[in-house]
Amino acid sequence: MPENGVNIKPILDDYIKNVTNELKTRWNIWPKDLMENNVYEVIGGILSRQSSLAMQLALNMNIWNEEIAPIILRTMADNHINLAWILIDPKEHSKKFILHGLGQLKLELEHRKNNLPDDNPEMKELLEQEEEFINSQRYTFLTDVNLGSWSGLNTRKMAEESDLLDFYNYVYQPFSNCTHSTWAHISKYNLRVSENPLHCFLKQPTIIDFKPHISYMDIGAKYLEKSFKAFDKKYELGIKVDSSYEKFIEDFNETIEKK
Repeated sequence: MPENGVNIKPILDDYIKNVTNELKTRWNIWPKDLMENNVYEVIGGILSRQSSLAMQLALNMNIWNEEIAPIILRTMADNHINLAWILIDPKEHSKKFILHGLGQLKLELEHRKNNLPDDNPEMKELLEQEEEFINSQRYTFLTDVNLGSWSGLNTRKMAEESDLLDFYNYVYQPFSNCTHSTWAHISKYNLRVSENPLHCFLKQPTIIDFKPHISYMDIGAKYLEKSFKAFDKKYELGIKVDSSYEKFIEDFNETIEKK
Protein backbone atom coordinates (compact mmCIF):
# COMPACT_ATOMS: atom_id res chain seq x y z
CA MET A 1 0.00 0.00 0.00
CA PRO A 2 1.44 3.40 -0.90
CA GLU A 3 1.80 6.32 1.49
CA ASN A 4 0.61 9.47 -0.31
CA GLY A 5 1.09 7.75 -3.65
CA VAL A 6 4.54 6.36 -2.76
CA ASN A 7 5.20 2.63 -2.61
CA ILE A 8 6.84 2.13 0.78
CA LYS A 9 6.78 -1.66 0.89
CA PRO A 10 10.49 -1.98 -0.03
CA ILE A 11 11.29 0.43 2.82
CA LEU A 12 9.28 -1.66 5.25
CA ASP A 13 10.90 -4.88 4.03
CA ASP A 14 14.33 -3.38 4.65
CA TYR A 15 13.24 -2.16 8.06
CA ILE A 16 12.23 -5.68 9.10
CA LYS A 17 15.59 -7.06 7.99
CA ASN A 18 17.44 -4.31 9.85
CA VAL A 19 15.48 -4.90 13.07
CA THR A 20 16.35 -8.60 12.93
CA ASN A 21 20.01 -7.71 12.41
CA GLU A 22 20.00 -5.24 15.32
CA LEU A 23 18.51 -7.77 17.71
CA LYS A 24 20.86 -10.58 16.67
CA THR A 25 23.92 -8.34 16.84
CA ARG A 26 23.17 -7.22 20.40
CA TRP A 27 22.48 -10.77 21.55
CA ASN A 28 25.62 -12.20 19.99
CA ILE A 29 27.92 -9.49 21.36
CA TRP A 30 26.46 -9.51 24.88
CA PRO A 31 28.83 -11.54 27.16
CA LYS A 32 26.88 -14.25 28.97
CA ASP A 33 27.33 -15.50 32.53
CA LEU A 34 25.43 -18.79 32.35
CA MET A 35 25.02 -18.79 36.12
CA GLU A 36 22.63 -15.85 35.63
CA ASN A 37 20.44 -17.19 32.82
CA ASN A 38 17.38 -15.34 34.11
CA VAL A 39 18.89 -11.95 33.25
CA TYR A 40 19.72 -12.83 29.67
CA GLU A 41 16.49 -14.68 28.99
CA VAL A 42 14.25 -11.94 30.37
CA ILE A 43 16.03 -8.98 28.79
CA GLY A 44 16.60 -10.86 25.53
CA GLY A 45 12.97 -11.95 25.50
CA ILE A 46 11.66 -8.44 26.10
CA LEU A 47 13.83 -7.03 23.30
CA SER A 48 12.62 -9.84 21.04
CA ARG A 49 9.00 -9.05 21.93
CA GLN A 50 9.55 -5.35 21.22
CA SER A 51 11.19 -6.16 17.90
CA SER A 52 8.38 -8.52 16.94
CA LEU A 53 5.71 -5.92 17.68
CA ALA A 54 7.49 -3.28 15.58
CA MET A 55 7.87 -5.77 12.74
CA GLN A 56 4.19 -6.75 12.92
CA LEU A 57 3.29 -3.07 12.58
CA ALA A 58 5.48 -2.87 9.51
CA LEU A 59 3.82 -5.95 8.02
CA ASN A 60 0.25 -4.72 8.55
CA MET A 61 -0.32 -1.25 7.16
CA ASN A 62 -4.09 -1.56 7.52
CA ILE A 63 -3.76 -1.26 11.30
CA TRP A 64 -1.99 2.11 11.14
CA ASN A 65 -5.06 3.88 12.46
CA GLU A 66 -6.62 5.29 15.63
CA GLU A 67 -8.65 2.15 16.32
CA ILE A 68 -5.95 -0.54 16.29
CA ALA A 69 -2.44 0.97 16.33
CA PRO A 70 -2.72 2.39 19.89
CA ILE A 71 -3.36 -1.15 21.19
CA ILE A 72 0.00 -2.26 19.78
CA LEU A 73 1.75 0.94 20.83
CA ARG A 74 0.38 0.72 24.39
CA THR A 75 1.81 -2.81 24.60
CA MET A 76 5.16 -1.53 23.35
CA ALA A 77 5.10 1.29 25.90
CA ASP A 78 4.34 -1.22 28.66
CA ASN A 79 7.15 -3.46 27.41
CA HIS A 80 9.62 -0.56 27.39
CA ILE A 81 8.75 0.46 30.95
CA ASN A 82 9.19 -3.16 32.07
CA LEU A 83 12.59 -3.28 30.39
CA ALA A 84 13.74 0.03 31.87
CA TRP A 85 12.74 -1.06 35.39
CA ILE A 86 14.39 -4.46 35.03
CA LEU A 87 17.61 -2.79 33.90
CA ILE A 88 17.80 -0.95 37.24
CA ASP A 89 18.56 -4.28 38.97
CA PRO A 90 18.64 -7.00 36.29
CA LYS A 91 19.28 -9.96 38.57
CA GLU A 92 16.57 -9.29 41.14
CA HIS A 93 13.97 -7.80 38.82
CA SER A 94 14.34 -10.53 36.19
CA LYS A 95 13.64 -13.12 38.88
CA LYS A 96 10.44 -11.29 39.87
CA PHE A 97 9.36 -11.10 36.24
CA ILE A 98 9.79 -14.85 35.73
CA LEU A 99 8.18 -15.98 38.98
CA HIS A 100 5.11 -13.83 38.42
CA GLY A 101 4.77 -15.08 34.85
CA LEU A 102 5.01 -18.72 35.91
CA GLY A 103 2.42 -18.05 38.60
CA GLN A 104 0.04 -16.71 35.96
CA LEU A 105 0.59 -19.82 33.83
CA LYS A 106 -0.10 -22.02 36.87
CA LEU A 107 -3.30 -20.13 37.65
CA GLU A 108 -4.51 -20.48 34.06
CA LEU A 109 -3.66 -24.19 34.11
CA GLU A 110 -5.63 -24.79 37.32
CA HIS A 111 -8.67 -22.95 35.94
CA ARG A 112 -8.59 -25.12 32.83
CA LYS A 113 -8.18 -28.32 34.87
CA ASN A 114 -11.22 -27.42 36.96
CA ASN A 115 -13.32 -27.04 33.82
CA LEU A 116 -11.96 -30.06 31.97
CA PRO A 117 -14.69 -32.52 30.85
CA ASP A 118 -14.00 -36.18 31.59
CA ASP A 119 -14.51 -37.12 27.94
CA ASN A 120 -11.92 -34.76 26.45
CA PRO A 121 -8.59 -36.66 26.24
CA GLU A 122 -7.16 -34.21 23.69
CA MET A 123 -7.55 -31.26 26.06
CA LYS A 124 -6.19 -33.34 28.93
CA GLU A 125 -3.06 -34.06 26.90
CA LEU A 126 -2.64 -30.36 26.07
CA LEU A 127 -2.90 -29.43 29.74
CA GLU A 128 -0.32 -32.09 30.63
CA GLN A 129 2.03 -30.56 28.05
CA GLU A 130 1.42 -27.11 29.52
CA GLU A 131 2.23 -28.39 33.00
CA GLU A 132 5.41 -29.99 31.69
CA PHE A 133 6.37 -26.62 30.18
CA ILE A 134 5.91 -24.89 33.55
CA ASN A 135 7.73 -27.68 35.40
CA SER A 136 10.68 -27.36 33.03
CA GLN A 137 11.27 -23.94 34.57
CA ARG A 138 9.94 -24.39 38.10
CA TYR A 139 7.76 -27.13 39.59
CA THR A 140 4.15 -26.05 39.87
CA PHE A 141 3.95 -27.12 43.53
CA LEU A 142 6.77 -24.64 44.27
CA THR A 143 5.25 -21.84 42.20
CA ASP A 144 3.23 -19.17 44.00
CA VAL A 145 0.42 -17.27 42.33
CA ASN A 146 0.65 -13.51 42.78
CA LEU A 147 -2.49 -11.69 41.67
CA GLY A 148 -0.87 -8.27 41.95
CA SER A 149 1.69 -6.50 39.80
CA TRP A 150 4.72 -8.60 38.88
CA SER A 151 7.05 -5.90 40.20
CA GLY A 152 5.09 -5.07 43.34
CA LEU A 153 4.58 -1.57 41.92
CA ASN A 154 2.04 -0.01 39.62
CA THR A 155 3.19 0.98 36.14
CA ARG A 156 3.33 4.67 36.97
CA LYS A 157 5.69 4.03 39.89
CA MET A 158 7.86 1.78 37.73
CA ALA A 159 8.04 4.53 35.12
CA GLU A 160 8.92 7.09 37.78
CA GLU A 161 11.73 4.94 39.20
CA SER A 162 13.01 4.38 35.63
CA ASP A 163 13.01 8.13 34.86
CA LEU A 164 10.18 7.60 32.35
CA LEU A 165 7.37 9.54 33.99
CA ASP A 166 6.97 11.88 30.98
CA PHE A 167 6.82 8.84 28.71
CA TYR A 168 4.12 7.34 30.92
CA ASN A 169 2.06 10.54 31.03
CA TYR A 170 2.18 11.37 27.33
CA VAL A 171 2.19 7.88 25.84
CA TYR A 172 1.14 5.04 28.13
CA GLN A 173 -1.93 6.66 29.63
CA PRO A 174 -3.45 8.11 26.41
CA PHE A 175 -3.01 4.82 24.51
CA SER A 176 -4.65 3.01 27.44
CA ASN A 177 -7.97 4.63 26.48
CA CYS A 178 -7.98 2.65 23.25
CA THR A 179 -6.67 -0.55 24.84
CA HIS A 180 -9.34 -0.57 27.55
CA SER A 181 -12.13 0.79 25.30
CA THR A 182 -12.95 3.65 27.66
CA TRP A 183 -15.46 6.40 26.96
CA ALA A 184 -12.52 8.67 26.09
CA HIS A 185 -11.88 6.48 23.05
CA ILE A 186 -15.39 5.28 22.17
CA SER A 187 -16.93 8.76 22.22
CA LYS A 188 -14.35 9.90 19.64
CA TYR A 189 -14.15 6.96 17.28
CA ASN A 190 -17.22 4.75 17.69
CA LEU A 191 -20.10 7.22 17.90
CA ARG A 192 -21.36 10.16 15.84
CA VAL A 193 -24.13 12.66 16.47
CA SER A 194 -27.31 11.84 14.61
CA GLU A 195 -28.10 14.14 11.71
CA ASN A 196 -31.78 14.05 12.60
CA PRO A 197 -32.59 17.18 14.67
CA LEU A 198 -35.44 15.32 16.36
CA HIS A 199 -32.91 12.97 17.97
CA CYS A 200 -31.68 15.73 20.31
CA PHE A 201 -28.00 15.19 19.43
CA LEU A 202 -28.19 11.48 20.17
CA LYS A 203 -24.87 9.78 19.47
CA GLN A 204 -25.26 6.63 17.41
CA PRO A 205 -22.86 3.79 16.55
CA THR A 206 -20.56 4.34 13.61
CA ILE A 207 -17.72 2.44 11.98
CA ILE A 208 -15.08 4.72 10.54
CA ASP A 209 -13.29 3.79 7.34
CA PHE A 210 -9.84 4.61 8.65
CA LYS A 211 -7.00 5.33 6.26
CA PRO A 212 -3.56 4.12 7.34
CA HIS A 213 -1.14 6.77 8.51
CA ILE A 214 2.59 6.19 8.67
CA SER A 215 2.93 8.19 11.88
CA TYR A 216 1.86 5.06 13.79
CA MET A 217 4.58 3.02 12.13
CA ASP A 218 7.04 5.77 13.03
CA ILE A 219 6.00 5.69 16.70
CA GLY A 220 6.37 1.92 16.91
CA ALA A 221 9.83 2.04 15.34
CA LYS A 222 10.76 4.84 17.73
CA TYR A 223 9.71 2.80 20.78
CA LEU A 224 11.87 -0.11 19.67
CA GLU A 225 14.76 2.31 19.20
CA LYS A 226 14.25 3.55 22.77
CA SER A 227 14.44 -0.02 24.07
CA PHE A 228 17.61 -0.77 22.13
CA LYS A 229 19.18 2.44 23.45
CA ALA A 230 18.20 1.61 27.04
CA PHE A 231 19.96 -1.75 26.67
CA ASP A 232 23.04 -0.10 25.13
CA LYS A 233 23.23 2.50 27.90
CA LYS A 234 23.09 -0.17 30.59
CA TYR A 235 25.67 -2.56 29.18
CA GLU A 236 27.97 -0.23 27.20
CA LEU A 237 29.03 -2.92 24.73
CA GLY A 238 30.22 -0.52 22.06
CA ILE A 239 27.85 -2.11 19.56
CA LYS A 240 28.43 -1.01 15.99
CA VAL A 241 25.23 -1.65 14.08
CA ASP A 242 23.10 0.62 11.92
CA SER A 243 19.94 1.87 13.59
CA SER A 244 16.88 0.36 11.90
CA TYR A 245 14.86 3.41 12.96
CA GLU A 246 17.28 5.97 11.55
CA LYS A 247 17.58 3.97 8.32
CA PHE A 248 13.79 3.77 8.05
CA ILE A 249 13.44 7.56 8.39
CA GLU A 250 16.29 8.17 5.95
CA ASP A 251 14.88 5.80 3.32
CA PHE A 252 11.37 7.20 3.69
CA ASN A 253 12.53 10.80 3.29
CA GLU A 254 14.60 9.94 0.26
CA THR A 255 11.66 8.17 -1.34
CA ILE A 256 9.36 11.12 -0.72
CA GLU A 257 11.91 13.55 -2.19
CA LYS A 258 12.17 11.46 -5.36
CA LYS A 259 8.40 11.45 -5.86
